[in-house]
Amino acid sequence: MKLSDLVTPERVILPLEAPTLAAAAWALLERLAATGAVSDAEKLQSRITEARGEDIVALGDRAFLTHYRTDAVGDLTVAIGVSPRPIAREVGEAEVQQARIVLLILAPPRLAARYLQVLGAFARLLSRPETVDALLAAPTPEALAALPELAAVEVPPQLTVREIMTERPRTTRPDTPLRDAAREMVRARIAALPVVGADGLLVGLLSDRELLRHMLTSSAFLGGATHRHGSAVDHHPRTVRDVMTRQVLGVSPDQPVAEVASLMANKDVECVPVVREGRLVGFLTRGDIVRKLIGS
Repeated sequence: MKLSDLVTPERVILPLEAPTLAAAAWALLERLAATGAVSDAEKLQSRITEARGEDIVALGDRAFLTHYRTDAVGDLTVAIGVSPRPIAREVGEAEVQQARIVLLILAPPRLAARYLQVLGAFARLLSRPETVDALLAAPTPEALAALPELAAVEVPPQLTVREIMTERPRTTRPDTPLRDAAREMVRARIAALPVVGADGLLVGLLSDRELLRHMLTSSAFLGGATHRHGSAVDHHPRTVRDVMTRQVLGVSPDQPVAEVASLMANKDVECVPVVREGRLVGFLTRGDIVRKLIGS
């Protein structure tokens, strides 16, 4: 699939007349609804008005990429608009971002990774000054949709987990003192540690979720509290085994990233161990997917 396959004249607004980014995104959404691509535009109206940071990629003064996963569309859908003057987006009391090009990318939840690939491809394309100049100079929607720059970019085939995962991730053992494992997570700035047994098999996962749950019920862990007579509250310090979760969602290195991203979103998990025959071979987080598909 090429980017030109996603940009059709009827889904291009030129000129795009909108004073704010939210207004521009709403105009593009209405255009998609008018072409039959969106079943319920009003479903997204409040989300667009909120202008959440995670829904917007600002490419300097070149373009805004607004993107949403929604069941209001059945397939990956793109609309683009070019304004005759800069469109403003307030990001703070004293900061305003401006750009003349606005893209709206919509995708159903099942195409989570695919839409990130498309978002990343557009982000890389719009980092080129010559492409931005060509878009700004296009006289009609037909001319914009026919730009060779769009036809030259091919969205890569489905990635597999192996291509994105972190190989040889940090791990911990079930009998490791919980405090030691927690300190390692803090020092390394990681949200989870796979727990591996002496035989090399994955036996659990220690995440900040389990740590927080334990800390909320353990004054000894938080502040070293003592009994009235001065003896330690916990005569048997906790180990990773006591707190880790054994219900671990593991994935295969050969699974498509699109499938795993959808699974992570549906299960509301931030990270998954990558296993082969029960043995840990890698680790994958939501951040890994975003950095790889958008940042690379």
